Amino acid sequence: MQGKVTIPFWSADAFLYFLMPRDYICEWSSELVSRASSFVDAYILHDKVVLPERYRRYKELKELDPEGSVFEFIPSSSLEHSDDLVKGVTLDLSLNMTDLETLMQEDYKWFSQHDGNTTREQYECLFSSDGIPMAFLRLWQLGLVNEISEKTKSSIILPLSLQGLEDDKSKRKLPFHVNKLSDLDSHFQNSIKSITANVGDNFVDYLNNVPPLFTLFIDQALSQEHAIEVLKKLREDYSALRSLSSQYKESLEKAESIRDKKDVVDDWNRSWDNMLNGDFRKPQLLRKKISSSDVSKSIVKPESAGLSTIIQAYLDYREEKHSYKRFKIYSELYNELDGISGSRKSLESKFSVSLVNELKL
Repeated sequence: MQGKVTIPFWSADAFLYFLMPRDYICEWSSELVSRASSFVDAYILHDKVVLPERYRRYKELKELDPEGSVFEFIPSSSLEHSDDLVKGVTLDLSLNMTDLETLMQEDYKWFSQHDGNTTREQYECLFSSDGIPMAFLRLWQLGLVNEISEKTKSSIILPLSLQGLEDDKSKRKLPFHVNKLSDLDSHFQNSIKSITANVGDNFVDYLNNVPPLFTLFIDQALSQEHAIEVLKKLREDYSALRSLSSQYKESLEKAESIRDKKDVVDDWNRSWDNMLNGDFRKPQLLRKKISSSDVSKSIVKPESAGLSTIIQAYLDYREEKHSYKRFKIYSELYNELDGISGSRKSLESKFSVSLVNELKL
């Protein structure tokens, strides 16, 4: 099955808690937001999402998948790793653990992120007696999700705390559409930072380092009760992202020679670069100003520079139009994001979540 993904159960737990109605404001960290957003990305961007079998009973997942075609549940009995803290913590000794001491030096940082917001004093008090090091919990989650990925032939979406734990050789290649979404996110976030630097810190109140689909999700949802219907609609609206990845893979499979495959890759990369350079805008015919004198010169003297100006403008337009047609769905997403403001306020007013423990990435 193409487009299959798995996520750590931390991500599933964070998303389910995110939807839980409450009459108080809870303090969240960048890590918890990244976990909830991992679930959102997995649901929208992939055909199937693989989770441990205990999540089969959650009504929220049944509402997101009434036909049983999205979520796939893997039995605990088929796993070597523990898939629940009540069963203990298991470690994959084949993971790159040479830097375990370094990982443990980050235990306070990641425990505070895991808890939502814990001070150093609170952390020291909690761990003055025996406790499972945060580094062990992170390695356990990574080992488990790696095992599920291997058994189900799935890609993986990781929250912040589990990124960068493995060496470069162990990293899995992201599906085409997910990789390009990361490019769009970087482009969008850089635009925000550039404007904020000139206008001020309060510019439109975006959430820093929050993936685009999660930002769109909290903007469009009216409340926690409304969130599931919005997420189902987003999956439907952005089905073209999933299709685009299949088209790219099929184009490569049809190319018979190495040179043909390279041509496919170069063509898609060139189209993507055009979208980035055009800031994801729909191309406008002959945007470059061409004076009437340029036109008359090209008619009277075909060899003059005027003709090359007109032809080049037309060729550029054709190339931009081709790129836009191929990646139109990303342009539509960018346009949606471009109109969003007050994300931080929406997070608190709609979902009773205050982002107080932010990582500077």
